[in-house]
Amino acid sequence: MADSGRWVWLIIGLVVLVLLAAVGIASCLLVFLGDWEDHSDALWLATKIIWGSWMVAAAGVLLTRVTVFGWSFRSYFRWDGEGEPPTRAPRPTKAIWYKSPAASFGFTVAMVALTGGVAIAMVTLWIIGGPVMWLVIKIIWGSWWVIMIALVVARVSVFGMHRRRAVEAAENQT
Repeated sequence: MADSGRWVWLIIGLVVLVLLAAVGIASCLLVFLGDWEDHSDALWLATKIIWGSWMVAAAGVLLTRVTVFGWSFRSYFRWDGEGEPPTRAPRPTKAIWYKSPAASFGFTVAMVALTGGVAIAMVTLWIIGGPVMWLVIKIIWGSWWVIMIALVVARVSVFGMHRRRAVEAAENQT
């Protein structure tokens, strides 16, 4: 099962690299075959659009990989045998307290979706350009930072609430 996952990510990485090569070739064709004297604005916009499309695709693959990597930390393994755990075992530990899979996944998706939205906004602003582009990009990144901090604080609060409930339940059982 783990080997098939590696093949999937290898193929996806290869597709992104092939797209990068295609974008590079298309850019070279635009540079060398385009009529830059008469249509420089349109050719520059076309170049930015193809590079921006590749950046969005690469960001999507990267964010998906980060999400899968982060979710893999939910795989706990408890070794009751003697000696060292098997080498292919997931994390040989147990969570200190119960964490709701729905809450954990929800916060992960919210963080990744927010980051993906910022990436798409940045690429779109870069394609469109304009005199206030850098100001808007700074505002977007500042907003992203504040919202990410709020999500982390909310996540810690929710997990703290789960921990308190688990401690109370353990105390009531004894």
